[in-house]
Amino acid sequence: MSLVYGLNPVREVVATSPGMIATLYVTRGLRAAEPLIDDARRYGIAVETVDSGALDRMSAGGNHQGVAARTKPFEFRAIEDVIQAAPALVVVLDGITDPQNVGAIIRSTEVLGGGALILPKDRSAAVSPTVVRASSGAAVHLPVAQVVNVTRGLEQLKAAGYWIVGLDAAGTSGFQQLPTSERWVIVIGGEGRGIRPLVARACDFMVGIPVRGRVASLNAAAAAAIGIHELAKKVVPQAPESL
Repeated sequence: MSLVYGLNPVREVVATSPGMIATLYVTRGLRAAEPLIDDARRYGIAVETVDSGALDRMSAGGNHQGVAARTKPFEFRAIEDVIQAAPALVVVLDGITDPQNVGAIIRSTEVLGGGALILPKDRSAAVSPTVVRASSGAAVHLPVAQVVNVTRGLEQLKAAGYWIVGLDAAGTSGFQQLPTSERWVIVIGGEGRGIRPLVARACDFMVGIPVRGRVASLNAAAAAAIGIHELAKKVVPQAPESL
């Protein structure tokens, strides 16, 4: 089990995924947490009152604001469930190892209209309390799937009618050159090395983001936010089925 701390992250998890929480910890006399305590008890979550020093130790000195929650292991979706739900835009991570980046990309995916996120079981930051916190709670709203092999996962998505776009600084295409489609996948490569060659070969397009400043590139989370926003413009709504 892991720890989520801070009023807003804990409140978000309690409100949207109370089943993730094993125990809620609150410092004595914290009035700001009273509605949160009421919600937790309504969902049957165990509540423990502790002193601030205990939360300091539990959170390793983090800014817990007097509130923390011990969570159960994150429940991943199966990629088959993602494919069956058929979201118009899916984000795939290929080796993002920084939890802050993973959390920020989950947040951007949820905010900018992505329907699911897929990450590898290995060579990736796990969906930890740090990731949940960095996502500002979006991790409990967005379906997140985990796959053993990214390339095989992309092949499954392609077979289901998705076009695959790799986001890479050396990409030869621009978003404006892409066709429109009902289903898109955008692949975000790892910090520093980018998309692995085998994964890149599974992509239909390799797209770069033009940069004009003196710094050579954006970090993974910033590039992902731009890419998701731009690719969402290329989504054509599916026609409703006739009766």
